[in-house]
Amino acid sequence: MPKGKPDNFEDSVENLVEDISERADKDRRAMRYLLDLLFEREDRLIAAPARMGDTHSYITSVSLKWVAANVHYARDLPLFKSYISEDNNRISINDTTRQYIQQREPDHSRQLPMTMYLATRKYHKFGPLILVAYKDWVYDEESDKWGLDDRALEASLSLESMDSNTYLVDLDVANTKYFALDGQHRLMAIKGLRDLLDGRLEAKSKDGTSRPKKAVTSDEIEEDYRRNGLSVDLFQGLLDERIGIEIIPAVQYGDTLKEAITRLRNIFVDVNENAKRLEEGELTLLDENHGFRIVARTILTNHELFQSGNSDLRVNMKTSNVTETSDDYTTLTTIVEISKQYLQCYDEFKSLANPILNNKEFGYMKPEDEIVDNSLKKLQEYFNALKDIPSHKEMVQGARVRDLRSREKNDNILFWPIAQMALAAALAKLQVEEEKSLTDLVAVIARHEAKGDLKLRSKVAPWFGVLCDPIEGKLRRKKSYQFLCAKMFFYLLGGKLQNDEREELLKGFFDARKIDDENAYALSGELSLEGDFCLPEPWQ
Repeated sequence: MPKGKPDNFEDSVENLVEDISERADKDRRAMRYLLDLLFEREDRLIAAPARMGDTHSYITSVSLKWVAANVHYARDLPLFKSYISEDNNRISINDTTRQYIQQREPDHSRQLPMTMYLATRKYHKFGPLILVAYKDWVYDEESDKWGLDDRALEASLSLESMDSNTYLVDLDVANTKYFALDGQHRLMAIKGLRDLLDGRLEAKSKDGTSRPKKAVTSDEIEEDYRRNGLSVDLFQGLLDERIGIEIIPAVQYGDTLKEAITRLRNIFVDVNENAKRLEEGELTLLDENHGFRIVARTILTNHELFQSGNSDLRVNMKTSNVTETSDDYTTLTTIVEISKQYLQCYDEFKSLANPILNNKEFGYMKPEDEIVDNSLKKLQEYFNALKDIPSHKEMVQGARVRDLRSREKNDNILFWPIAQMALAAALAKLQVEEEKSLTDLVAVIARHEAKGDLKLRSKVAPWFGVLCDPIEGKLRRKKSYQFLCAKMFFYLLGGKLQNDEREELLKGFFDARKIDDENAYALSGELSLEGDFCLPEPWQ
């Protein structure tokens, strides 16, 4: 018999493939039909099981509308009912309460800003909520759901196993209550969204007290949508969006009540007390809406002042301060503030920070790319100019920042964030109001740096007292001293002051250098009374 393929081989294969495809299509149609029958009730959901330690949970998704209507705060757990203080309706912190759970009371002042995030941000997203499912029999010792050995005969969540990897969850809100074990502030925001869509959401203080004068209405939001070219239907449909939930039965099959409570207490502590709050610098790295943060984060990665020779950054990325022994030139939050202080003097860049409904508590709308690009170029010019200052040249060439900053060596104020922010504000104002050249201004700074006029703790330099305590010699970090420093830079670099502004600066300068009720250090280094005290001469 000759070897080879039969004449009809290709037709047979094609028929077989078509047959398999048709069977698969029939199976899918049958599955869809069966699922439609299974989910005639809207509160039946397919869920995937999860397990960590001895905790079983079930993962699915629900609408925001369902969450707003059916999920309660952890503080309302039946377990806490006897521990609510009648005086302020808050959980009493006592040994009994701590024995059950380390409850952290939600901060109600966060509701309005978080709700505005959902209502106005196109790319909003909340992480899944962890819910605990309770049924009334859980706290009924006489219930037939508890066996003779006080162990549960079923879980406090209506479940039906479909296969080893899938469960059918009957949410059964008539008989089951759900409490947010993790995500109470997210829950608060979702409930706030429901109220806002109903017409009005009032701001609240931390303890939940309403602040009617600080409220937002749905009309305001809809107008904001129209102003930004968005369909109001998007706003009206927000509660139809879905969020992930992970449901933990309060009691699992075989639990005693004590075992169940211990498990929930430990989970609550783990997800709440051990949660890490992001530092300001970390928020800046993630923010895609605040224009000044976007510009600062971008310039950070491509400018010599912030790059060290070994490709590391000379920038503290997390907090807003540096230490005297640190080799960080500045901080990320300082660069944000510098970009704000420098760029906001120019009308064309003021929209970099575009608060929602003109309220920065509600967050910001992302600025146009063209504005971001132009502001980045402007800020690049600023930092390029700073490179001409001798100390900054030394840093770029490899000098250690700690040596440029330390009191034993250079004691240079330009390596402290408070002075960097003040300088940016002064230089921008001088360029805009006095039409002075940035190059010329930096040249004056460079000359006076060489003369020792930028030393932090020298009594004959203008910054003694302004940026350091005149008695203890410690750096001052308060905003009021930053503003005084900015005014001094403006004055020294040739800014024009009205008589009242000059008197105000003189008074502030004297007060900053005072060591008692009457005496302050004059620029001669000697003590002086206020009547004999003078401002330094403007720099040339």
